[in-house]
Amino acid sequence: MPQWEYRVIHINLDSGQPPQSPDPQVASERLGGVLSPEFIAREFPELYKAAPLPRHPAEQLQYFLNLLGKDCWELVETGQVGPLLMFFFKRPVGESAQAAGLAPLPKGPDSP
Repeated sequence: MPQWEYRVIHINLDSGQPPQSPDPQVASERLGGVLSPEFIAREFPELYKAAPLPRHPAEQLQYFLNLLGKDCWELVETGQVGPLLMFFFKRPVGESAQAAGLAPLPKGPDSP
C-alpha cells in the first residue's frame, strides 16, 4: 500500500484592488508637490520606467501549480478556513517515491 506525504498551501483572499505600478505623479502628490513628477521620474528611472502589466492572479496561480506538479505534487482538495484558501497536495513517499524517482521531504526534529 503506498504511503503519502502531504503539503498544505494557503492563499490570502483579498477583495481589495491589486497593487498599482509606481507613478511619479502619485509620488509627487504624496510629497505635497515638493518634487515634481518629472524630477522624480528622471531621478529614479528604474523605478518609474514603463512597467509591464501585472500578471493576472489566475496566471500566477497556474504557474505556481505547474511548479508543484513538476515536483510530483498532486492537488487533491481545496478548502477555505476563514480568509485563507487552503490547497492540499499529496505525493508518494518511501518506496513509492523512490520508484517514481522522488526524494522525500526532510524529516523535522519531531520525526522518528
